[in-house]
Amino acid sequence: MKRVKLRTELMLLAICSLLSLAACNSKDNKVKESESSSFVVTDVHTTDDQALVTKEKDTSSDEESLDTFSSDDSRTDAYNKEQQNGNFEGEGKEENLEMSVSEDINESTEVETLNSIGSLLEPDASEMVDEVVVENIKAMPAESKVLVYETNAVTLAACFYAEEIQPSVYMRMENKSFGEECTTSLESLRYVRVLHFGFDGEIYIGELVVNQLIADDIIDIFKELFDARYPIERMVLVDNYSADDNQSMAANNSSAFNYRVVDGTSKLSNHAYGLAIDINPLYNPYVRTIDGEEVILPENGSEYADRSLDNPYYIVKGDVCYNAFIKRGFTWGGNWEKSKDYQHFQKVFE
Repeated sequence: MKRVKLRTELMLLAICSLLSLAACNSKDNKVKESESSSFVVTDVHTTDDQALVTKEKDTSSDEESLDTFSSDDSRTDAYNKEQQNGNFEGEGKEENLEMSVSEDINESTEVETLNSIGSLLEPDASEMVDEVVVENIKAMPAESKVLVYETNAVTLAACFYAEEIQPSVYMRMENKSFGEECTTSLESLRYVRVLHFGFDGEIYIGELVVNQLIADDIIDIFKELFDARYPIERMVLVDNYSADDNQSMAANNSSAFNYRVVDGTSKLSNHAYGLAIDINPLYNPYVRTIDGEEVILPENGSEYADRSLDNPYYIVKGDVCYNAFIKRGFTWGGNWEKSKDYQHFQKVFE
């Protein structure tokens, strides 16, 4: 009996020691979390109900962690309102203050980091790719916001890539941009992922489907636009809008492949071959005259047909977007004589 009692006491002592150690580690982790100087956080901001994923890499340790949180907007809003109204007492208020200070520090750190990043188009040869960061960003869905606290140009450049159309991508395209009548082979298309700056100045993940003939050009173009902090509001597959070009344009979605004809004709568009791309289409509409009447698409972009307006989202001859495409052999719809397609760049092969 004495041995059993002693063994039980030793077991209880061991359990208490483990619990105490875990509590200490937890406290230390909180300190590391606020003091961590080398990490990238990816934050999902999409229209769908998707998980928010945060990835942190601490240079002082080889350990890595992946935490998943709910992105339920209603609960988040309710929590924020309670915080603002001061409904949390004692420790809750202190934690809220710590969070606010941490957010301010992180925001400042992100700005400093972005200012210090070199060219993604021509990164420093001495830089090393952080594969953990790259894989984490690759795992995020398009339209996610990427918060950068510390990284380098070569790591972000590795997030620009093209690959063959995978089954998961084809399932999104099937009977939409890639219908039964499509004569463009799936093998000739590539799924492209890039990073781009949004209208809010934050970094987002963009996606396109293009012809393999222009995939490398597109990657370099968007690296150049990233270097210039060129704003693109949204870049997801047109299939998110059931391959309805008008809906996609109205949402100011930049897109490429879509097996369709030129509006108002029976002629296949160069989008049908994946050889054309539209940039910020709401602010750079398609303008043409039919039976003496001016027709503008998208309709909600009518006011932007006036190119004399001072608008930062206009594509104009000689600007960074125009030059990035033109010097790689693309032509611009804004230079057409009979109509003007200010959003449109294409590259035609004989």
